[in-house]
Order: sequence, then structure tokens, then C-alpha cells
Amino acid sequence: MPDVVRFGIAGMDHWYAGFAALRGVAANEQAVVTAAAHRKTAHLAAAAQEYGIPHITDDYREIVQRDDVDVVVAACTTAEAPALCQEAVRHGKHIVCVKPMALTLAEADGVVAAVNAAGVGFYPLEAIQTAGGAAQQYGQWLQEGRIGRPISATSIRRGGLPTQEWPGVHVDRTWWLDASLAPGGGWVDHAIYDVHMLRRLLGAEVVRVTGATANLVHEDIPLEDFGVATLTFDNGFVATLEVTWSSGPESGMHAFQLVGTEGQIVTDGITRKLAVRGKFAPWQGWVISDAVGNAGASCIDLMVEFVQQGAPLPATVEDGRANLAVCLAFYEGAANDRVVTLA
Repeated sequence: MPDVVRFGIAGMDHWYAGFAALRGVAANEQAVVTAAAHRKTAHLAAAAQEYGIPHITDDYREIVQRDDVDVVVAACTTAEAPALCQEAVRHGKHIVCVKPMALTLAEADGVVAAVNAAGVGFYPLEAIQTAGGAAQQYGQWLQEGRIGRPISATSIRRGGLPTQEWPGVHVDRTWWLDASLAPGGGWVDHAIYDVHMLRRLLGAEVVRVTGATANLVHEDIPLEDFGVATLTFDNGFVATLEVTWSSGPESGMHAFQLVGTEGQIVTDGITRKLAVRGKFAPWQGWVISDAVGNAGASCIDLMVEFVQQGAPLPATVEDGRANLAVCLAFYEGAANDRVVTLA
């Protein structure tokens, strides 16, 4: 069991994830970053100084090949992730992977096979919301039967166009807007979090997908800025996910409603309030709390526990593949105006 788990950052293209990993390492006494890569090393240099990263490079493959790296954080573009992950596996590295994990299911299948053959750990970043305090609380209430049998959910995530290639650095076109680097636009960017969370909360899989995409505001980009999906699970549960890039600057919001046969759970990401109705004695009717929930465990904490103690990861490479399959089915259905059935 290593005293310290050594992390390498292979790309900071998904800089939200990259900086979250750096903060997670800084907060964990059993973790250290030994090297990081980004195609624009001028951006990375300041972060390296701030977080004490001893080595930086513009070569992503160097990170996955280094002997002083135990876990690779692939915060690169989605298009680059499959090859980097497979290279990391060949060198015996565990992986924290950008979301989605691949552009196609064929690429995802290659990563799944490699990870399982090598017996390394793989954590898909879209799972991190499920590790948070709010999702953990939802799961506990469902197990306790507080709202009866869950029957439906609605999640609304509205945000603006991703124009920052680095904190505070705005450009006309980031990689999130490039159809060759990402499998979709405003919908998949954040809907994949809800796909994973609902799969986990329900212990069920999506079997039917339909929906629509549009460019309601940004007609000049090649990917959608608006998407709404209807997902049907194998237990009959139905979810509606509206996720967009069509909100104005600084107007992002997230609202979530989970409905059961005997109650509801509603969260408001603007006021940070949570409301419940159901079997919450001695309270009757709607009960409002001031806190939605804390951030929970970071992907760094989870991976350190996996490497040091053998604690199972709460999400796997198969989850990453399943989440991608649902998202690709949505785009197929939206493009062809039909319902797509998943195996």
C-alpha cells in the first residue's frame, strides 16, 4: 500500500475537472501531483507554481507513461480520452476520465476491455455528483421509503455557452463547441451527470430514449445549445432532462424534482433550498430546508481509498460506457425524430 498516491494530469482541456483534481489533491494528505500536461504550457505554468507541480509538459502521452504516476487524470478532450486511457492501462495506471469517456461506443468498448483485462481502476467523472451529499441523501430517503416508489424525475440545467478555454480566458470557439472533439453540445455536457445519478439512485437502466435538440440562441455553432430528453427506465420510471447552453451570461441554474407515489423531493440550485413531502414525521406537508447538501467526496479521495485500501470505486468503466450509450441514443432519436430502444 503506497503511503502517497501519485497523480498525473493528462491535459487540462476540461479545465473545470483539471482544477478540481488539483484542489482535491491539495486537500488530501495521501495524494500528490507529480506531473501535468497541457497543450498550452503557458497557461499551465501558473497553476504548476500555485499547486507545486514539479514537472509540466505539452506531451499528454508522457504523463501516462511516467514511472512516478499511479493515477492518470485524463482531463483532455473527449476525442483524445480513449487512446490516452488505453495507453495508461498498458502502463498499469488507474484512471479518472473526462466525461463523456469517448465519442463512440466502439471506442468506449475498447477502453472497457483494456481496463478489465488489466484490472486497473477507472472512475468516470460524470459520477462525481452522485458522491455528493445531496445525492447521498436522496438515496437514503429512497431506501427508507420516504416518498414511496419513485415514478418520475425532472432535471433542468441551464447555462451559457462555454467560451473559456482557461479560467478568465475567453475565445470564440472552445473544444466543447467542436463536433470532432465532443459527441454533442449543450445537452450531453451536463445531462450525463443526471443520467448516471438516476441510474444509481434507481438501480435501473434506461431502455427507451426520445427527445429534441435545437439552436435557440447560438445558431452559428455546429452543436446544439438546447436539448430535452425523455428517458424510460426498465422499472417504468420516467425522467425528463432539459439541459442547455442557451441561458445568458452568469444565469446558470439547476433544479431537480424526484417524484414518488407518496411524496416528492425538490431542490433549487438558485436559493440552495430543498423541499420534501412524504413520510417525514412529525412534519406534515411540505418541509423546506436551507441546505441542498454538501459536495461530498472528491474523485481524488475515492481514488486514494481505492489504491491504498482496495475500497471499491462507486462508479466503474462500465458505468461510463452505459452513460455514453444513453446520451448517444438521445442524439440518434433527436436527429431522426423517433424513439430509440437500448438493450
